[in-house]
Amino acid sequence: MAGDSDGAVAEFERVARSFDSFGSIRYRDEAEQELRRLGHTTYRRTKRGQTDTSGVAALSGRELQIARLVADRKTNPEIAAELFLSPKTVEAHLRTTFRKMNVTSRVELARAIERADRP
Repeated sequence: MAGDSDGAVAEFERVARSFDSFGSIRYRDEAEQELRRLGHTTYRRTKRGQTDTSGVAALSGRELQIARLVADRKTNPEIAAELFLSPKTVEAHLRTTFRKMNVTSRVELARAIERADRP
């Protein structure tokens, strides 16, 4: 039915959840992009970090994602644009990440992430 945006939103939400459940990230992201085109905001929680540890294991999925982008020498505005976040949100995640990783600079964080990602 043409013009049924509520129905389209519901269908794209269902499709995005389905793709996410079986690990098809690319198609999930495409479904979420269509939702945004329809004016619908999408929210997705990343996995939580472990609370009884420190280092990389303590980072949430989003914090680890941002830390890896820092290791790739991305600036906060570049990270914000890539992840569709505000620069202030990136700053907040980095503050938490620095504390959890016990580092005080982006260079230290990048080195710690690179060490953790080595086989």
